[in-house]
Amino acid sequence: MAARDNGAGRPLVTVDRVPGDQTQAPSLDTERRASHAASHVESPDDMDDRTSREPGPAGAPASPRPSRAKAPETTAVDGESVTYQLQKLATMAFLGWLGLLACLIPLLWLWSWELVRALALGLLVGLGASLLHRFNLKRKAAMAQRLRITPGRKGMQQLLHKIPTWLDFADTEKLEWLNDIILKSWPYYDLAISTMVKSQVEPLMAQYKPSGLIKRIYFQKLTFGNSPVRLEGIRVDKDDPSEVAVEVDFRWSGDANIVMGIDLPVGGTLTRLAPKVSDLAVSGTARVVLRPLLDTIPGFGAALVSLRKPPIVRFHLDFGKAFGGAASAGAIRLWLDDFLRTQIAEMLLWPSRIVIPLLDESVTGPLDDLYLRHKGVLRVDVIEARDLPKVDAIGSADSFVTVYTTAHVKEKTTVKKNSLHPKFGEKLWLMCQEPASQLLYIVVKDIDLVNVKSLLQLNVLKGASNVVKNSTLLGRAALPIKEFTQRPGEPHEMWVPLGTGDFAAAAGCGSGRGEVHLNITFWPFDQLKGHKSSARGAVIVTLFRCNNLVPMDRPVNQSDPMVVFKLNKESKKSSVVWKNLNPRWIGEHFDWFHVPMDSVLEATVYDFDRWSGNEVEGSLEIDITEEIARAPKGDVTKTWELEDVPTDWVDPSGKKEKSTITLRIQWIPYQELSR
Repeated sequence: MAARDNGAGRPLVTVDRVPGDQTQAPSLDTERRASHAASHVESPDDMDDRTSREPGPAGAPASPRPSRAKAPETTAVDGESVTYQLQKLATMAFLGWLGLLACLIPLLWLWSWELVRALALGLLVGLGASLLHRFNLKRKAAMAQRLRITPGRKGMQQLLHKIPTWLDFADTEKLEWLNDIILKSWPYYDLAISTMVKSQVEPLMAQYKPSGLIKRIYFQKLTFGNSPVRLEGIRVDKDDPSEVAVEVDFRWSGDANIVMGIDLPVGGTLTRLAPKVSDLAVSGTARVVLRPLLDTIPGFGAALVSLRKPPIVRFHLDFGKAFGGAASAGAIRLWLDDFLRTQIAEMLLWPSRIVIPLLDESVTGPLDDLYLRHKGVLRVDVIEARDLPKVDAIGSADSFVTVYTTAHVKEKTTVKKNSLHPKFGEKLWLMCQEPASQLLYIVVKDIDLVNVKSLLQLNVLKGASNVVKNSTLLGRAALPIKEFTQRPGEPHEMWVPLGTGDFAAAAGCGSGRGEVHLNITFWPFDQLKGHKSSARGAVIVTLFRCNNLVPMDRPVNQSDPMVVFKLNKESKKSSVVWKNLNPRWIGEHFDWFHVPMDSVLEATVYDFDRWSGNEVEGSLEIDITEEIARAPKGDVTKTWELEDVPTDWVDPSGKKEKSTITLRIQWIPYQELSR
């Protein structure tokens, strides 16, 4: 398209259209200028005369240009040519209609004034309709262009002039409304959470307290203050259609009032310590799974709660100035600080979980599969490590490796002294409960058999445990077990970089602290072999129920039964079922590792009595070799008859049913396994 002077002071716009041309159509403003110029059409003679006088390139004489009127007109079959043809047909129809009207004027005897008035009215209506049509086309084009654009955050801000607080472009949604509810309900939640923490943590502290150093440890005061926990965001996992799984990011940092009481072996109340936990801050991600899905309100039968990754815990432990302060309490500080940061923080770490039944099992069906259950075995061959950091005074390290899948069961190698490139060559065995989503944790530490600094601070009344086996973190890492489950029974050899970052950090534990050489193999239970020939292994006991127990609490004729298991010199006990002669347990599993195959499992049923002592209701002995290891796949579910049942009670109804216990016992062999 070009614009030239036509010699009369008016611009002339000509459009050169090539057949088959796919260029973009001119804009509306260009069409308007072209339409205005087309109203001043030059005659062919004038055009030829002007064309012959048109100058050529600079410095060259004017060259004649062929007349456009003589060029043959051809049109391509595309969108623009079809539109051009339709416009020509519409113009011809309009001219024909005008000719018909001109012929009808003398026949209808129309006066000239009436004709002018009708033409003026028709012209105004036509121009109005044309302008309206053009405006409508322009508005549709602009709207279509806007609809084709996907606005981002800045685009939404330009369109709306303000981004609403509820609008978010991430997968994580905000929970301000839920935070408002928690704020109003926090006094009640504080009491419930404090009671739950006290009931679960105090037994753990009693179990893991250093023998000979602490006689008793408990909470003197426990409250989380006035600042509620804050929920930062929520995400929905859409992978499994049979459940509803959400992950909730939480953060808490408040004015907690936590005072602990520690009684020492000697001195009574005179040597009692009362360390205070201050500046407590916790953040992490909780995973909540709702299943099974039902057609009954609320739509699911139970809730499963756990922590997806180890939470980040920050706090300050203050022993005060009483009885020597921090210097004299060095031993307890070392143990308590590590206990609070690891054991407590990892108490609910996945796959550990809390199962909250919401409906009766008559509606939901059995919920046993929701509780923690072993599904496979993982063998970790710790071969060697290299480039470990120097921590000892002589520029070396006395290192050992710890691996675990749950915080309650950890396997360790032996200590390799005075080496930054230690050779281990040891095999460690672990159980896997959720191999598709579980992590394998690797921790490398240095151990000092004698800590000179702590030795100088030793207080005789508190023992010498702080001067021995003081460990220092060298590096750690976490690996997803899922990558080892793709080829069961096949070893996966790798060098794993070590770092000092938290397990819950988004970037992982990091690197730069050396590497550890591992060979990892996973077997599901249904592929295990060698049950009859392995000399050592693991034993898993699942407690289901007892039937027809003798009532020990008379005259109410009831019992409060619990079961105590003993294997390989290690005892474990179940929870107490109150006032029930046919108790049932759900999710009660007990594990023993590195058990000789010729061991005997002892099970004793007691009636729990807080004041007068527990009374035996029956006992049982099970030979692992004869009854379990020789069974198919080393897995037995059976109801055994209890022995040593009291005989001084007679059922008034005259029934003589025997007392029984129902267990599932699994034998997991430790040996060179093959597919």
